[in-house]
Amino acid sequence: MDYDNRAGEKRLPERADRRSRRPTRRAFVKAAGVGTIGLALGGLAGSAAAVDTPTPRLGTDGKWIVTEDGQRVKPRGVSPASLDYLESVHPRSQREILEHATDGEQWHPNTVRLPVGEAAVHERGMQYVVDDLLRPAVDLLADRGVYAMIDFHIIRPYVEALSHGEGMVEDGWSDSLDGLGFDPHVGTDDLLTEFWGAVAPEFADDENVLFELFNEPTLPVTWSTYGEHGPSVQTREDEWMLWRDTAQSWVDSIRDEAPETPIVIGSPDWTSRTKFAAEYPFDGENLIYSGHIYPDNGLPHDTLERGEEGDTYEVGPFDPEYGAPAEDVPVIVTEFGWDPDEEFREHVEFGTTSGWGEPVREWLESYDNMGWIAWCFDDTWAPTFFDSPGDGAGQPWELKDDPEQMGRFVREWLEETKDDVIVDGSDAIAVGDYEAQDTNDDGRYEDVNGDGATTHEDVNAFFENLESDGVQENPEAFDFDGNGRIGFSDVLELLRRT
Repeated sequence: MDYDNRAGEKRLPERADRRSRRPTRRAFVKAAGVGTIGLALGGLAGSAAAVDTPTPRLGTDGKWIVTEDGQRVKPRGVSPASLDYLESVHPRSQREILEHATDGEQWHPNTVRLPVGEAAVHERGMQYVVDDLLRPAVDLLADRGVYAMIDFHIIRPYVEALSHGEGMVEDGWSDSLDGLGFDPHVGTDDLLTEFWGAVAPEFADDENVLFELFNEPTLPVTWSTYGEHGPSVQTREDEWMLWRDTAQSWVDSIRDEAPETPIVIGSPDWTSRTKFAAEYPFDGENLIYSGHIYPDNGLPHDTLERGEEGDTYEVGPFDPEYGAPAEDVPVIVTEFGWDPDEEFREHVEFGTTSGWGEPVREWLESYDNMGWIAWCFDDTWAPTFFDSPGDGAGQPWELKDDPEQMGRFVREWLEETKDDVIVDGSDAIAVGDYEAQDTNDDGRYEDVNGDGATTHEDVNAFFENLESDGVQENPEAFDFDGNGRIGFSDVLELLRRT
């Protein structure tokens, strides 16, 4: 099967009963007929300019991504197209593109996602993937002071690949099994085992590395009926539980080989079921959950109607799906992007900076513990940061700098936040002139004046500010006597505790 004829990363065709979509990559004519993956990456000597920030090993602490000494980190960055595609098709080398993305002059990511598709595994094998694609890229990013998120960039059913593939063809998603964008004859479990069995031990000691388990698990979901599991998945919660039960063994196998490396975990329906991560988390340490968001998913704070008359559904707001879990577990939005060009009007990425990008930025930055990776630092895989001559996969690249395009917007966003890798992440509550703190993580803010201890001064500060907005709007934080109300009895209880 000639995977390089998939027009970049081919998405499944639209169907009337679909409840979620994901972007279709702009076809690259020059890729037609390419049946082998190109030359190896070669040396990756860094240029003089670079991002050059420290990259100590990351882990998690509650809802935070943290360094080994407990500093809270907010990943912000970009993703190129898949490394195997760049090597097989693109006239610009991986080295050129990664150095461009981390030049420290115009581009300032602290994290770069490194996608690798299943084509490379099938056609060239894991030694090629590790030695020629990933190792040079990871080393380059380490030298340039940037975290590397190794992303197994597969888009396929997470169980019963062949049964789902046959059902999808029967339902018109593709004319044949060869056109689905994944090889249904290779089981997903076998594929994940082969990939991570080679990648995890190789990069276990690289402190700048994170692993992204599975880019976009697709089916089964509530609206699909394929295979043995399809009919039994009736709710979104069913999707998550089946996904968790299936993927836990992959997480465990990675952890056996790489005990400390953070693992980023997606979800069914093209990584859009993040909401269940907090209630039903995976077992393990240093786990982060991902979400993928495009304009077709709606707006951060509004509910929109999608679909056609007689077959409509609601999308948005983002908080219930992606924000709520971030109150309890670490979350990185590992894909988001938009393009206002008319050619994308019927695609999931159609949107503008003013109408979508700006509110999404405001929403993403409202969560100190939520990271983000913008898609795509490329001229072909849509939505793109750059234009190039012809039909894509060309050079030179020209930044899309129209105010409604995301290329310039993301570049400026990264520049404005380049010094904010370490975030304060304070959970303090403003109480009058004070910043109240929860010093023992019991949910009660006994340190009302924020000096690090609970004393009679805190009792006085609490009494003086009992009617303040900070107390009245956060009753659970100051309900010291546990009666469900805020009043003088709470002052007395705080006094008793001092």
